[in-house]
Amino acid sequence: MIKGLGIDIAEIDRVRKIYGRHPRFLEKILNADEIEVFNSMNTEKSKMAYLTARFSVKEAFTKAMGTGLRGIGFHDLSVLNHESGQPYINTDIFKGNIHVSISDTDELVITEVILEEED
Repeated sequence: MIKGLGIDIAEIDRVRKIYGRHPRFLEKILNADEIEVFNSMNTEKSKMAYLTARFSVKEAFTKAMGTGLRGIGFHDLSVLNHESGQPYINTDIFKGNIHVSISDTDELVITEVILEEED
C-alpha cells in the first residue's frame, strides 16, 4: 500500500550559487558516503547536478512522509546508486519499500519518491 508520494524540482544554478557562497552547504546536505561520491566526480557540472539531485530527493522524501523537514534531517537519509546506476535511499526512518526517480536537464533536477508500506 502506498503511504506517500513526494515530488521536488530544483534549479542546479541556484544550488551552485548557494554552494559558492556557503561551501559548508555540502556537509549540511550530504553525508560522508555521498561526499565521497561527490569528491570523485571530475567536473563541476556533474558535481552540481549530483548535489542538487541529493538535495531534491531528500526534499521529496520529507514530502512523501508528510512532515517536511520537521523532524527529519538531511543526514537521516543517504541517497546512493546501485551498480546499475539506479538511485536508492538508505534510511532507518521508513521501514517499507522506497522508490526513487531522478531526472535532470542542464538547468533542472526533478525527483520523485514513493513510500510503500509492506503488508
